[in-house]
Amino acid sequence: MSGLVQVMASRTSAIWLGVALLLIIVAAHVVWLIEHMQTRDAAVREPYFPGVFRTMYWAATTLLSQGDQPPRQWMARVLAVLWMFMGIIFIAAYTAQLTTTLTVQNIRGAINGPGDLPDKSVATLKGGSAIAFLEQHGAIVREYAQNREVFQALMDGEVDAVVQGSAGLDYYATHEGKDKVKMVGPEFNQNDVGFVFPINSPLRKRVDGALLSMREDGTYQRIYDRWFGAQ
Repeated sequence: MSGLVQVMASRTSAIWLGVALLLIIVAAHVVWLIEHMQTRDAAVREPYFPGVFRTMYWAATTLLSQGDQPPRQWMARVLAVLWMFMGIIFIAAYTAQLTTTLTVQNIRGAINGPGDLPDKSVATLKGGSAIAFLEQHGAIVREYAQNREVFQALMDGEVDAVVQGSAGLDYYATHEGKDKVKMVGPEFNQNDVGFVFPINSPLRKRVDGALLSMREDGTYQRIYDRWFGAQ
């Protein structure tokens, strides 16, 4: 239900509503003008006010359903038939847009990136580097001492999401959390990770060479896919 309310209050829905109002106003004025011009008897000729309000009501109800108070003049009635046809197309298009938006929202979920974190309950490791980032983005931070506590909080529904190092998240999503959790959004607040050796250490070139060879022959990617999932 909340998803429907969000969609109805979205910018897209506001645009559709604005287009509908514009169409109603245009159709109402055209019908009123035709009837006004085709009514020969000036005594019964309907003035702009309240005549345009009557035609606006007719245009609005016809756009949504079978409107009442049809136009009196034959030319206006021809236009009314075209307006009814346009109404069917408009409602069908809006319904399709609404259905697509709701379907995508249900598939994607409520959190799909850093922009969705404000006011969401987010778990992370106690003292981790993600805490400051989460607080700056308005998330409700829940700190846990161990990784298993972080993921258990997510599985128990105590938090809305988990934010920490991508390697740990990928591992959990590929193993214990497979088919239970989903990684969403791009990586953010990235930090470099690497090997550190003493200056002039002979191990540096050996490790660099081994890593390069593993990348070239595909070994590195196979190991990565096994433990962290295929990208």
